[in-house]
Amino acid sequence: MTTPARALALLEELVSHGPRFHGTPQMAAAVDWVASSVRGLGLAVRRETVALPGWDPGTVRSVRVTSPVTRDLPAWPMLWSAGTSGEVTGTLEVLGPEGIWGDSIVWQRFGVRDDAGRIVVVVHARDGGPAAPQPLPSGSAPDVAHLAIGHLDGLQLAEWIADRGPGGVTVSVDLDSGPRDRSASDNLVVDIPGTDPSAGTVVVCGHLDSFYNTLGAYDNGSGSIALLALAELWAAAPPARSIRIVWFTAEEWHLLGSRHHVAGLSEGDRAAIDFVLNLDGLGRGDHLETFVGPESFGFDVRDAIAAHAAATGRTLSTVDRFPPTRGTDDASFHAAGIPSVFLTFNDLHRLHQPTDTPNAGIAANIAWTVPLARSLAETLPRPARVPAPDLL
Repeated sequence: MTTPARALALLEELVSHGPRFHGTPQMAAAVDWVASSVRGLGLAVRRETVALPGWDPGTVRSVRVTSPVTRDLPAWPMLWSAGTSGEVTGTLEVLGPEGIWGDSIVWQRFGVRDDAGRIVVVVHARDGGPAAPQPLPSGSAPDVAHLAIGHLDGLQLAEWIADRGPGGVTVSVDLDSGPRDRSASDNLVVDIPGTDPSAGTVVVCGHLDSFYNTLGAYDNGSGSIALLALAELWAAAPPARSIRIVWFTAEEWHLLGSRHHVAGLSEGDRAAIDFVLNLDGLGRGDHLETFVGPESFGFDVRDAIAAHAAATGRTLSTVDRFPPTRGTDDASFHAAGIPSVFLTFNDLHRLHQPTDTPNAGIAANIAWTVPLARSLAETLPRPARVPAPDLL
């Protein structure tokens, strides 16, 4: 049984390796720790190396409003952003909305135009909460600096621009992020054969990596520890179904770890998967979100969660979203036509923040989720397949 105290102790041990940014020594140390823990359960673990074009977040990141007031804005470089090659100055203008993770969330963009009339910086205002970095959408200008600021700062910038007109808001920006040659880290794959070869297979997964600026206790140390607890349970008592547990790297890099894994599956491998259960972000509180596809499968998931909450005396507020977002690893499977569930206790004010550190609320939700995840993986019926999603 996974108790909150044990979950907290394991989580603290995981995050002691530091931020688990793909391609870093800290991520390699965390991967080794998880792999060693799994082998200690008597399970074999397979590594899949995911090598990508590298990127360095740098150490200089400054956004300063110089008119109509002087104000430094908390800001983080967006993943894959170019640097500014020193401080640049210019006037701020509204560029319009942008989709992050497809259109899973929508942010506001501002452009910084220099004296030569070029837009040299894009400032991204979050849809809610404090400044938090995200990967840049595909097609973003590769030679332009991109920084994320908080929602309230974005509202203030928009108000100043509306009040003062063109050229009325000036800023200076300094950023030293940029590309590097390659970054490589490993997915970890554990296969647990079921006791009934005809009972199918479920993939239970979560991402191990974090952003560069955080220990990532909630996102997604929590899911990683839940997977370790599930591995321990299934090592001791394999279910009828076969289980594949995967800790993915590079989720924060446009899901490139899970996309790599899915691309390596044969058509037979894909057809053999009953569904995917993705545990990403078991934060504080009682607000449980599920993102499920196909839609009818979501009805079964909803009923199973309600039954588990009733059996454990848990009062939850819930949101069930369809179709799934593109923002976490189940999306790689959903895009291939494989039914999927994403389960999270979202903690958006800790998302991609230095404040995302272990706490009792996370630990309690890990302990509560582990038996739920076990039940979902072992008992939910195989969903009917529907065609892989098209452009709509």
